[in-house]
Amino acid sequence: MTAVWEHNARQNCCALRIIQKDKCTEFSWQQLAVCVGNLTQSLQNQGVTEKCGIALIGKNSPEMLLLYLATLRLGARVLGLNPAFPTDKIQNCLQENHIDFFYSQTIAQGAWNTLPQQCRPLNISCDHQNFSQNSDLDTSWQNLNFPETAMTMTLTSGSSGKPKAIVHSVAQHVANAVGVCQLMDFTAADSYLLSLPLFHVSGQGIVWRWLSRGACLVFAEDNFYHALTTVTHASLVPTQAQRFLDFLHENSSLPISTKHILLGGSHIPQLITESLQNQGVTPYCGYGMTEMASTIFAKVADGTAGVGQPLLGREWRIVNDEIWLKGAGLALGYWQNGDIISLCNQQGFLQTKDKGQWQNGELAILGRVDNQFISGGENIQPEEIENLLLQNKQVKNVFIVPKKDPEFGERPIALIEFNASDDFSQQVKYLQIWLVPKLEKFKQPIAYFPLNELLENIPKSGIKISRHLLKTLAEKFI
Repeated sequence: MTAVWEHNARQNCCALRIIQKDKCTEFSWQQLAVCVGNLTQSLQNQGVTEKCGIALIGKNSPEMLLLYLATLRLGARVLGLNPAFPTDKIQNCLQENHIDFFYSQTIAQGAWNTLPQQCRPLNISCDHQNFSQNSDLDTSWQNLNFPETAMTMTLTSGSSGKPKAIVHSVAQHVANAVGVCQLMDFTAADSYLLSLPLFHVSGQGIVWRWLSRGACLVFAEDNFYHALTTVTHASLVPTQAQRFLDFLHENSSLPISTKHILLGGSHIPQLITESLQNQGVTPYCGYGMTEMASTIFAKVADGTAGVGQPLLGREWRIVNDEIWLKGAGLALGYWQNGDIISLCNQQGFLQTKDKGQWQNGELAILGRVDNQFISGGENIQPEEIENLLLQNKQVKNVFIVPKKDPEFGERPIALIEFNASDDFSQQVKYLQIWLVPKLEKFKQPIAYFPLNELLENIPKSGIKISRHLLKTLAEKFI
């Protein structure tokens, strides 16, 4: 890793491109090194030392990115928090993860007194417009001499809905990045859009691919989809991909440089991957998780439901239908009361609680072990029903959750969003008729409810919808 940073910092090539309205500003690796070095000094002057905890609370911005790098240079722990979290949740996260300092673009100064007293605000002056005013190379920041130390803390809720911090080292992030770069043919000559939030492991994954290759990272402060046409690589959730396709349709004469898009976060409709291919873009589908620093299995989208082969350095097993993992990217552990608790079982593997099978030369994800419920003595896997319903062109999004039943224990109900805004009950009738020959009767939903109405009550906490919270809200709604 040291060699990568030394190589990057001595280059005059573009490291970071910031797009604002009609303005595009580029900064070399040398200029970036100077800015991170200055920020590091500012953090030290405010009392930040090695192994301190720093929380970055906000959406993606050049400031957040630079603070992320400066924190790593100091050997401190960095925790990204979603600014949409309520204040009480932010307070709990700061306390439970032993955070000493925080930087926020959204929390008003008057609300700071509600945060833990031991957690101090950082006063940061970070004018990225002035990066280029000092071109002298600060060679001290590039070394990152903490390859196996706890460096990043990324929240994951898992199935419980309660956030836990997953701790990674620099070496683990880099190990994950290498395999993804190999898959997507990402090199120093390419550019990657910072298209996902830094408080999510997928956003950090983009940063580590950029760092490990010494490529160009592109940040769009506005006009996101236009910026997407200017880069060679991006990572998108399906909603972003569909909006990108809509943008291209509305701007058909606009040239695009985009060649590779990694898709994830939820079910990926085949129509989206085919439409991207028609635009000359290679789409990739995969399987990843926070505990493994992002993508684990992936492939070029081919219309099949599998998630491809393991990427470089990943190891796997399927034991009693459950996927076990270790290797490149596996975290140091969970943060718990100041200690790092291993994720691994006695065999050295992470038991993912994801059900899987090896089918036709690739991994197929069947759903979560802990999502399964029993109805009248029969096992029901919600994801099986969801995947089938998503094959219907009427259906945009769907979740299957259990409803308590005095006779059967639990029965499946569908929380569904249709593509068209036609009469909901009529669309449900057509869908029920379509489903009858395709699914056992005990697996067919006994009722359908509009997903949109529930989503209005769910705070946006990342790129995925919390199934646990959705189930809780559905019980109240029903």
